[in-house]
Amino acid sequence: MLQLIQISKEELMQDFEKIMYKVLQQMQLDKASKDEKPAYTRKETAEILNVSFGTLYNWKKSGTLIPTTKIGERVYYSKKEVLARLNP
Repeated sequence: MLQLIQISKEELMQDFEKIMYKVLQQMQLDKASKDEKPAYTRKETAEILNVSFGTLYNWKKSGTLIPTTKIGERVYYSKKEVLARLNP
């Protein structure tokens, strides 16, 4: 059963601020954990380098950036090599 309650604008803003604070904290934790990873997924690598999956595939074929590990269908790129590619 859905129950509606009435709250003031100030209470709504306080609740909203609390939620936004929690979301921002989680985003900071996610970013910190991403920075500590020794390898990046294909998606993370593409986002960091601002390229498409097709470009990553072409780089793999040409030897420009080769994945360091493959586990099942998942491909991982070395953090060191990705960051080096960011600053050639």
